[in-house]
Amino acid sequence: MRKTILLSFVLAAFSFCGAYAQGFRVPEKYSFDNPDAYHKYDKDIVKCANWLEHTPPGDDDEKVKRAGRFMLEWMSGAPYIRFATNSRVDVYLDDAPQYKIYYMAGWARYALESNLPKPDKRLCMYAGLKMVIKVYKAANSEKKNENIEELIKLDNQSKLKAWVDDRV
Repeated sequence: MRKTILLSFVLAAFSFCGAYAQGFRVPEKYSFDNPDAYHKYDKDIVKCANWLEHTPPGDDDEKVKRAGRFMLEWMSGAPYIRFATNSRVDVYLDDAPQYKIYYMAGWARYALESNLPKPDKRLCMYAGLKMVIKVYKAANSEKKNENIEELIKLDNQSKLKAWVDDRV
């Protein structure tokens, strides 16, 4: 069930993402065959998130798809990271599916870098939205997204964290 939710959450993003940065490579022949295998890739997940953060959406690019699949597979099975959907937050990315992978990447990076045994999902959501905002601003797209613009406004007013807290 968890994999199905994550898969549906991210698949749309793969066909809309593009890349111009060159600094990350998906590990060759990675495997998540047992619970201990996930920790082996923690640093790669952080690198993947950092790379995605500097790779705004654009034209369809195979490297972003591979990075997104790697991120998705890791997040859907890592026993110590619990990505959770939240309809009151996720709806803000429904009109911009290309940004869902950035949301997941920000979430994962925060969860790993916080070094907490059980990262607070509100803070993970907040970190994911902050990455979405950063990438959206860097993309300088002519087509504006009202929902992301609203998140930017909340962030500019230092109200984004409270907004997330209110929805969890």
